[in-house]
Amino acid sequence: KNDPIKEADMDELEKVFESAAEYFSLLSEPSRLKIMHCLCNGERSVNEVVEAAGLTQANASRHLNLLYRSGVVGRRREGSQVFYRLIDPNFTDLCRTVCVGIASRGEVQPNAPRRETLLQLEHDLKLER
Repeated sequence: KNDPIKEADMDELEKVFESAAEYFSLLSEPSRLKIMHCLCNGERSVNEVVEAAGLTQANASRHLNLLYRSGVVGRRREGSQVFYRLIDPNFTDLCRTVCVGIASRGEVQPNAPRRETLLQLEHDLKLER
């Protein structure tokens, strides 16, 4: 008996899975997670992101550009400065859920984040919702 899923449906699903894998790959770089955390409290200039995330200007700009091209952040120019903000609520929710979940599991480990740190992370990431 033939599989109920048609070949055309599988082709369409393949495209969805490839796009989802690309989307998830954005979370695979700690620098991008730091940037997301910085932007959870609102729009920030590149210089503010550099300072808050502890990245070099070139590194922050590269990751911000990737997040922009992927539709996760929006940007606007004001004079010589560029400002970024989160625009993809799904990405923010996913990032928050994964980071808080991982941090929570670490509570049994000696070097685990303190509860206050976890609560602050969760609060910061919820502000953009």
